[in-house]
Amino acid sequence: MTSVLIVDDDVAFRTTIGRDLVEHGFDVALANNAEEAIELLVDRPTDVMLTDLRMPGGDGIDLLENIRTVSPRTRAILMSGYASARDYQRAIECGAVRVLCKPFSSSELHQAIRQAVDCETGFRGSIHGLSLIDLLQMFHYARRSLAIVVDGLTPGHVFVEDGQLIHAVYRELTGEPALRMILAMPAGSLRTMVLPHATLHSITRDFQTLLLDSLRTVDEANLQELEGELADLDDTAPAAAAHNLRYVVERLRRLDGYAATMMIDIDSGVVLDADGHLAGVDFHAAAAGYSELYRLERGLIDSLAADDHIEDVVVTLSSHYHVLHTVANQPSLLLCVVIDRGASLGLARYAIAAADAAAHQARDS
Repeated sequence: MTSVLIVDDDVAFRTTIGRDLVEHGFDVALANNAEEAIELLVDRPTDVMLTDLRMPGGDGIDLLENIRTVSPRTRAILMSGYASARDYQRAIECGAVRVLCKPFSSSELHQAIRQAVDCETGFRGSIHGLSLIDLLQMFHYARRSLAIVVDGLTPGHVFVEDGQLIHAVYRELTGEPALRMILAMPAGSLRTMVLPHATLHSITRDFQTLLLDSLRTVDEANLQELEGELADLDDTAPAAAAHNLRYVVERLRRLDGYAATMMIDIDSGVVLDADGHLAGVDFHAAAAGYSELYRLERGLIDSLAADDHIEDVVVTLSSHYHVLHTVANQPSLLLCVVIDRGASLGLARYAIAAADAAAHQARDS
């Protein structure tokens, strides 16, 4: 049974919400102020604490700071009818799971408590530098159940149950079309919520297959747009595109973890063009080595008399992946794309293939 401590100097208010929680199966204790709350927390392990912001003898922010040492496993929710933006920020910094604005409904209260219980193990806070794809994969492997709100010009909602994508909503769209629109959002902010009860299951496909197919569809749409932009450029002869990285780098620079790209002539091992740089890496020496490696791999396929071809050769180093990819319809040209080890190798390979396909179409147009 989840134990809840309600701290509020308004007797009628704390009694009302306490009665509601008891009726829903919670073990409830009441305190009039921060001092009483500390005494109860010392003697009575508590899962969730609901505290008012303004109270005599010490406010809710002070209480949030104190329970870190008194009862570190207690998850806190701040309640207030007039919390400022600064109060909200301080509450989150002090470990509050939610800030509830009075008056709130019973369902809002129960959802906040469920979210606090979910945070009993693990951390909660603000992070940066992670994409939506990163978070989806994290929650998939952790088999978590939650809702993700993607805030942008138009918000999107993604619902995950036991690590699987089960539902998505974007404007009037639901299911996979909505998920693809959300994945195509250029920027925004992410926040998680408790997975609502009886969430619609509009998505049924396996997580990995669904995610890769959705990203491929998004990439194809983006590449069509890029192709239209390239068509408007005053370019040199199409043959020159084979020796110019612009056609692939325009897309690859948006790839998470992108570091550098080389265009290599396989027969000579010469770098024809390059984008980016890597500290301590000699592109020309690497190009010679990778040309030889690719020739050996291609020779092995030929010796097996297999009716097949090499899609990519991946070289894994301590901090980077080096993906070797033959340019479409140009067997003597090799793309070497370098991405961080923390990036998704599978998604990077899809992006490289898609960017190369766009370059091929631009050369033929």
